[in-house]
Amino acid sequence: MMRWRSSFEFLVIYAVTLALLALIVVPMVVVTLGSFLNVEILGTDQWSGDRNDWVSFAAFEYLFRVYLPWMTFSLQLALLSIVICVLIAVPAAYVFVQYPFRGSRLIEELLLLPLSLPGISMSIGLLAAYNTIRGTWLVLAGHILYTIPFMVRVVTGTLRSFDVTTLESAAQTLGAGFWQRMWLIVLPNLRHSMILGSLLAFAVSWGEFNVSYLLNAGHPQTFPAALFNTYANESFQRSSAATVIFLAVVLPVVIAIQRLGGRASVDVEQGV
Repeated sequence: MMRWRSSFEFLVIYAVTLALLALIVVPMVVVTLGSFLNVEILGTDQWSGDRNDWVSFAAFEYLFRVYLPWMTFSLQLALLSIVICVLIAVPAAYVFVQYPFRGSRLIEELLLLPLSLPGISMSIGLLAAYNTIRGTWLVLAGHILYTIPFMVRVVTGTLRSFDVTTLESAAQTLGAGFWQRMWLIVLPNLRHSMILGSLLAFAVSWGEFNVSYLLNAGHPQTFPAALFNTYANESFQRSSAATVIFLAVVLPVVIAIQRLGGRASVDVEQGV
């Protein structure tokens, strides 16, 4: 009876896993095929190539010709978000852990507030507070509001997972100054968390749409706006190609986050 029950539970779990996998994978397969395959076989006549062709990469050529500045703009924002997060969030996380003050925990929690608010609310707040700043810098500010919380949370979690106070005290006893302790003790222990936080910041910034779309009054827009534009106004093939380009950038980052996140957890458990 127990064996039959275990087999049944295994089959249920297996079936649910396959169903979830199909729910995720099938749309991606359809979109990928739709980016270069004659989409008439998928039930639409929105084909960018010659009617007699079964395969055409004209949609990708069109996207790189028209939307390349949008892709570049998104990549610039993502890279700038990483730099600013490292420069601001890492020192802030260190202070929160090593030199906590009254209200520091509250500030940590408030940093997560943008993640729970709609993009339009954040956009209205930024426009009201900085109505003289428009364009790239205001869009970047919106991205920072969404990326810094991830970096702070990852770094504070790592700092609290090992006894940084004891390590620094031991190094200070041996004559190490503040900056020596930073370079030789703290930063090496934060290496994985800083890389992980940077990958998270990149992924969030690359995929951010609401704030970017509402705050950017001119062109180019970010690449998620190009996705929206192709889905709303252009052919299925072009929107599928835009999705493939978007995924080609973000999927390696997501895979790296998964691998590095697991490795960082093992290093913490081993006391590295």
